[in-house]
Amino acid sequence: MDVNKMRGREVTALPGVDRSFTIFYDETNNIRKLYLTEDGFNVVTHENFVLGGVALREGQAIPEIEDLRRELGIQKTASEMKLKHLAKGTFEDMMASQKVETFLSWLSTNEIFIHYSNINILYWALVDIIDAVLMEDRFKAYFPAHKEMKNELYRLVSLDTFGFLRLMKANGFPDISGDRGSEFLAAIEVFLSIHVGEQSNLPTLMLMSLLRQAKTLEILPFKGEVQGMIIASFDKFFIQPICNFKNSRHIFDREVEVERAMAPYSLMDKERIVDFRFSDSKAEVGIQLADIVVGILGKYFMFIENHAMRELISKKSEFTPIQKRCLALLRGLIDMSDEASPAFCHRVATMDSDWKASAFLFDHDPAPHLL
Repeated sequence: MDVNKMRGREVTALPGVDRSFTIFYDETNNIRKLYLTEDGFNVVTHENFVLGGVALREGQAIPEIEDLRRELGIQKTASEMKLKHLAKGTFEDMMASQKVETFLSWLSTNEIFIHYSNINILYWALVDIIDAVLMEDRFKAYFPAHKEMKNELYRLVSLDTFGFLRLMKANGFPDISGDRGSEFLAAIEVFLSIHVGEQSNLPTLMLMSLLRQAKTLEILPFKGEVQGMIIASFDKFFIQPICNFKNSRHIFDREVEVERAMAPYSLMDKERIVDFRFSDSKAEVGIQLADIVVGILGKYFMFIENHAMRELISKKSEFTPIQKRCLALLRGLIDMSDEASPAFCHRVATMDSDWKASAFLFDHDPAPHLL
């Protein structure tokens, strides 16, 4: 597999991607497969999948860890550090933990980067519908607004997620074969029109206009896909950061199904094999740090997803001093990491989610429509 073909121009243009880092990974909310059932998805809750951890500069080593373990009160008998040793509960609970403050401060003091891929799996399942239509040249005028239309599709689907998932399953998604493309798109238009209401914004109007015109399409580029299977393996999410940072060393926590799926591949940069491996977290302090980072980030992203903008503003206004300090440390780590390379902060989420995160964590003005 040629990693350069996987990167794309939008990645190669990002600062820092060609630097050499040592990157450690762990993941949270790894459901391994996502497919449609009569009751919606095969999982009751579909929380964001987050793959992330810590990254070191070339030549940088993880400092002696025993002092940190002692500060965190981790017993010598514990074979590894994990998030459960620091805090449990919600994101707000995490931010109220003295141990989390100690940990985030330690990362900041030692200038250790954090990184993440935050994947809203429901959004991931929906965006292919818009992308498939926009592959047709006659709809290229809509492309500049593709993110806005995807945002609106997700928002409207969220008003009746179960109903939309039933629609997808009834049409055999993603295997929309033969002339069923027009029927599928027509069904989506009918579904969305029920929820649009009278006061539609411009992105919604564009989305509905695109679907009305796209109903003439008979074939969508999903043929050959397995009916109902949205994500057959999460290996693609592991492969992408390896390709993005092709000159780095990548060390993942053991994940048997992903390892099995990736076993047939050699990831190549011309004649050179890109360096990645899976390792036991007990033997890799970097993976232990990644466990804590990704656990905190997983709670953070779902906190953003599950609350409206007004709720986020209200909750933040009530944060205690320690919660504010932890939030500031998290913000500082993301800023530092983003400066090293924007590719360290990767999201597949709605524009609304990004806007909420920007307002909550970075104190940017909220998007007016979210208030």
